[in-house]
Amino acid sequence: MPVSVPKRIVAHPSIDLTRAAVMQGVLFALAAGFGFSLSFAMIKELGSDMPTQQVVFFRMAIGLIPLAPLLMRAPKGVLKTDRPFRHVGRIAAGLISMSMIYWAITRMPLADAAATQFTMPLFLTVLSAPLLGELVGWRRATATLVGFGGVIIMLSPSGAGFGSLNIAYLVALGAAFFYALAAIAMRQLGSTEPALRTTVYFTAVSAIVAGFACFFGWKTPTPQEWMLLIGTGLIGGAAQYCLVAAYTKAPATIIAPFDYMQLIWTAALGFFIWQEMPAINAFIGAVIVAAAGLYIFRREAIRRRT
Repeated sequence: MPVSVPKRIVAHPSIDLTRAAVMQGVLFALAAGFGFSLSFAMIKELGSDMPTQQVVFFRMAIGLIPLAPLLMRAPKGVLKTDRPFRHVGRIAAGLISMSMIYWAITRMPLADAAATQFTMPLFLTVLSAPLLGELVGWRRATATLVGFGGVIIMLSPSGAGFGSLNIAYLVALGAAFFYALAAIAMRQLGSTEPALRTTVYFTAVSAIVAGFACFFGWKTPTPQEWMLLIGTGLIGGAAQYCLVAAYTKAPATIIAPFDYMQLIWTAALGFFIWQEMPAINAFIGAVIVAAAGLYIFRREAIRRRT
């Protein structure tokens, strides 16, 4: 999934900008993108009969395991915070986003689901002015309009979106909107909160909330479904670890473009597993959305340096 990295990580003075470190960061980013794509594929394979809250619970509960080595090496008091309510807002937005995209994945082509999530930078640009007080220049505003034009193309009546009244596409876009809200919360937390603290809080609290929600809907997994649920948690948690590692090895301006490799991974997985072929309008729309997102990220990087 696309990610918004707190400024504290982006500009961390301890980042080693040697060629070897940057290459490690890129490799971590590629591994994270493939891991998230594979996790999405497992969720899709579980199907729409598996309650969404049950999938979220296993993803987050088991996802705590790959975070354990980070916690063991972290300094004492790393989980202590003076901003609990900010964390609550970040957790709520992130949990809603995750639940929505997990629900949508089982009801739409995998590549299309991934493409909708790259509208997050567009929503982030729209929300940054009222919520962060940021001035959005004409370049970013234009790129945002172009990006939303790509969304319209992607969901045009000639494809599988609005024309077939597939609500899953709208839910997936809603997931991107709430992910943008979570990204804004992460920016606000980034001035004082380390990434590990924010990640652990989100993962642990989401697991608890989803666990309670399982009382309202539970399906006893088959042996194959158990393997998929456990695999989703382990791979998703490892992918999150790789993403954090990538942004500690190299600047966000280098790492972020590799997030878009997920479009290739998900398209390949969708084709080889379910023989899904994205419609031409979905492909064109996804390219426009990706190009707009990359441009917005570049302009924001320039703005932060000035």
